[in-house]
Amino acid sequence: MIGEEILSELMILLIAGLAALVLTLEDWRGWLLAWALMGAGGGWLLQQTPGVPGQLASIQVLTSALLALLLYLTGWQAWKAAPKTLTSRPPVHWRFRALAALFFHYLARILAARFPIPIAPAPILITTYTLIGIGLLIATLGRSPLQVGLGILTMFSGYGLFYFSVQDSLLAIGLMAGMNLVIAFLTAALTLVRQEASA
Repeated sequence: MIGEEILSELMILLIAGLAALVLTLEDWRGWLLAWALMGAGGGWLLQQTPGVPGQLASIQVLTSALLALLLYLTGWQAWKAAPKTLTSRPPVHWRFRALAALFFHYLARILAARFPIPIAPAPILITTYTLIGIGLLIATLGRSPLQVGLGILTMFSGYGLFYFSVQDSLLAIGLMAGMNLVIAFLTAALTLVRQEASA
């Protein structure tokens, strides 16, 4: 049991660290790699949660991988045509963004300890609150449509982790995956429109 708790804690820190990388990195390929690995970590955390079917963890990992592939193809096409589309300098320094991500992770731990939700385990709550907070930061501080879209998808990933841990309805899970796909397509379209405007 203690080994599982330590492993769970390490996975929470890994997921929070990967979300912070999406926030602090300058390169769009790094954003996407960190985001895809964050989705895989979320799937592993779901699989370790008692009462959650293993198929849900697989759905989480597959959805993250497919969305990252879609956004990578979009980013590659935009970068090939107009490199400035994806690499515009963020308005705030990376140290401030890293500190803000650390603050949101600390705040998530406090919220999970002070206001526990009985139907969800603490690791899921901490990860959910962290991803929603860091996703909000990514969406508000990002200067390219790709990074803003990744911020919104990060928030939805956090909510999805919580929802998958308490609900196993395939219809609801399919609707959430469809909503993530719509957000990814809108992000891709806005990235390509910005690329055409800046070319």
